[in-house]
Amino acid sequence: MGLVAIVVDRGREKGFALIAVLWLLAVLSLVAASLAQQMRLDTTVAQNVVHRADTRLAAQAGIQRAILDLWTPPDAQKFRTDGTVYTWRFANSKVYVSIKDESTKLDLNQAPVEPLVALFQSLGLQPDEAESVAEAIADFRDPDDLMHPRGAEQHQYQVAGLAWDPKNAPFDEVQELHQVFGVTQEIYEQIAPSLTTHNAEDATILFDGSRGSAFSIRSEAKSFNGGDFVREAIVRQRLGDLVIVSWQEGQGSRHLDIASKYDPQ
Repeated sequence: MGLVAIVVDRGREKGFALIAVLWLLAVLSLVAASLAQQMRLDTTVAQNVVHRADTRLAAQAGIQRAILDLWTPPDAQKFRTDGTVYTWRFANSKVYVSIKDESTKLDLNQAPVEPLVALFQSLGLQPDEAESVAEAIADFRDPDDLMHPRGAEQHQYQVAGLAWDPKNAPFDEVQELHQVFGVTQEIYEQIAPSLTTHNAEDATILFDGSRGSAFSIRSEAKSFNGGDFVREAIVRQRLGDLVIVSWQEGQGSRHLDIASKYDPQ
């Protein structure tokens, strides 16, 4: 009986040892799988950083390419300044570049209410909405606290729970429209491309003889690896030179399919 007990005990010990080994292998497998997953994630993050850096450089190259074209004699210029989108290949990215003459836009600080209303209606806003937004813009930029009939002054901002009041000063950038009472993101996207704050200075004769002293440039780079970056800039002619007066990251376009097939390279 003693021998049988010893054999049984040893069999149990071997069984427990086998189970322990199996559990250990399972734990090590989970650890290895977790490490492999983390390595894949780290690799993906690193690749995304590299791709974004590549597209950022490509988008900035698009801005410089457009500025170079503005310096080119009229008969050799390859970009029109009417907002036409052109494609341009740079390294591993396709770059969509457009130039818009700011003098063709309505000045956010100079335009009276009536032209703003007409513009907003032409862009799809309903008459009442167009009038309310235009008058809120006028109240935001003027120095007094007298409210237009459909506008908004300090009281309206406070009632709406906003953390700011009307600026009561000229707009520095079109992006400040986000702070205007009643201007939603949807409205902003409709009206912002047609407005500017860069027409206050007297227009001068440009290189091609046309009127205008400032241009907005938009450059969106899309890499073949899935990276996407948008750079926007405003350039102004000063003392015979083109100076960048605004430089920011923009939002991706939903309408790149309308880009010109002409490659200005």
